[in-house]
Amino acid sequence: MDDGNRGSRRRSRRPSTRYYTTHQMAGMFGVSIPTVVSWCDSGLVDAHRTPGGHRRIAQDVLVEFARMRGVPLPREVTGGSARILIVDDERDFSEMLRDYLRIKGFEVEVAHTGFHAGLELGRFKPDLVLLDLHMPDTDGFEVLRVLRQDADTEDIRVLACTAFRDPDLDARVARERFDGFVEKPLKMSSLLVLVRKLLGMEAIDEDGAGAARPS
Repeated sequence: MDDGNRGSRRRSRRPSTRYYTTHQMAGMFGVSIPTVVSWCDSGLVDAHRTPGGHRRIAQDVLVEFARMRGVPLPREVTGGSARILIVDDERDFSEMLRDYLRIKGFEVEVAHTGFHAGLELGRFKPDLVLLDLHMPDTDGFEVLRVLRQDADTEDIRVLACTAFRDPDLDARVARERFDGFVEKPLKMSSLLVLVRKLLGMEAIDEDGAGAARPS
């Protein structure tokens, strides 16, 4: 199993905190997107720009702004468990992994096809996707391209996963914007360490002490 450093070297390291789009913030506050943009441009909301020019609002900034205005926010914004989407057509494997990660404190959903993954991305809004590279209806590379081309999903951490690894596949993964690469069969404890690292989480011991939340 790789340690995830390859993806980190190819891409600038993203902050560990969670960020939200102007579209997401507008929905939470019940206002229009231009209103949120105006808040950002006037300095009422401290936002930064992605390399693609999109505004992003840090979770702590959003929570504080909501507190000052008396606006309630969803649980996942104010401190819910980190969310992981497993995209894999092997049902036994994906459901076993889902149960393990839930025991460790994560919210986890499973998609068995690329089409199902697209639906879950919009509904579940994961912080990290564990993505099988070989599925019947599509391959993981195509799913990754769709993620990176959408402003709402371009910052989601994505781990490539496969049982069929060779030098050509390694080279292709190295060219893509994955955050790490893991190989089946997985060593669960090692996967857990990598997942927590990518999510920027506080140290949690193997007995599960501590909150499974992004720091």
